[in-house]
Amino acid sequence: MSSPPTEINVGRLPVTRRLFFALGLFVTVSVAGVVALMATQGATVGDAIYFVVITVFAVGFTEIVDLDATGRAIISAIIVLGVGSFTFLTVNVIEFLVEGHLLDLVGRRRMNRQLEALDQHMIVCGFGRVGRQVSDDLLRDQTQQVVIDVDPDRLHYAAERGLPHLLGNASEESVLDDAGIRRAYGVAAVTEDDAENVLIALTAKLMRPDLFVVVRLKDARNSSKAHAAGADRVISPSEIGGHRIAALLTKPSVVDFLDVVTHASDVDIVLEEIELRSDAPVVGLTLATARLRDTYGINVVAIRRAGVAGLSTRPDPAVPLGTGDVLVLIGAREDLDRLNADNGRPTHERRRPATG
Repeated sequence: MSSPPTEINVGRLPVTRRLFFALGLFVTVSVAGVVALMATQGATVGDAIYFVVITVFAVGFTEIVDLDATGRAIISAIIVLGVGSFTFLTVNVIEFLVEGHLLDLVGRRRMNRQLEALDQHMIVCGFGRVGRQVSDDLLRDQTQQVVIDVDPDRLHYAAERGLPHLLGNASEESVLDDAGIRRAYGVAAVTEDDAENVLIALTAKLMRPDLFVVVRLKDARNSSKAHAAGADRVISPSEIGGHRIAALLTKPSVVDFLDVVTHASDVDIVLEEIELRSDAPVVGLTLATARLRDTYGINVVAIRRAGVAGLSTRPDPAVPLGTGDVLVLIGAREDLDRLNADNGRPTHERRRPATG
């Protein structure tokens, strides 16, 4: 049984495709007219082109080629088809401009340039309430990011904030590739669907095993699946919310203090982490001999030793500090900046995945 013929409805084609169709039709009619005049009327290339131009644009200058019956038929066809195709092209150009497609095209090119310029950035997959909060916090910390969502209405918010954004499914490799996953530092899978977030983590880890991936789950029972997919951290807002409410009921001052030092931007005392570079003056010294409190006025509250899993909240003051150790510190912003300048790795180096 043969398949039915394919029907092409030009009126239903997208504006951009109609524009190219109209341009192709106009060029085809014009070229065909030039070739026909040369073949049947003995016109030169220049004369044939000139004749077609004044005919299509209805200028009506004196004929420069003696036409026989065949030539008149060709000119008549050029008048009908040429003028018709040019009018069709003009209408589509106007529609293209009026509907904003040109602006969209320029915007997409600008967006592509933004995406290509990103390096060691964060990819936020899902731009609902949680995704927006993640994005706002990253923006406040001046961290580069790109936002992905399947809902164009949600991405209007990202556009208003000037954030690079992509419309698409973040579980697809092509979309993550467009988001610059090969150059990214981390991915936050924070859509409203647990299965989708797990799939995003799996896809991201298959593309970049060294990538840092955080997954948000509504149901904490799915944590094992997220970890199996390669997630480095799994966050359950309901579980965290429950812990926070309980802490507020029992230790409100502690919670208020942590909120101030981790989220507020208008206070002097903050929590920060610094990764020690190889030539840092404190490398090889112990916490006791490094005298960070005396020199910089800051306190070390925890250490994550290089190559060792887990965070030590009671670091041994007699163990020397090493390259790659991450110090969790509390102190004034200017003191932390001074310590980081003397001992810490630049952000782009700390976030660059290990090679080899």
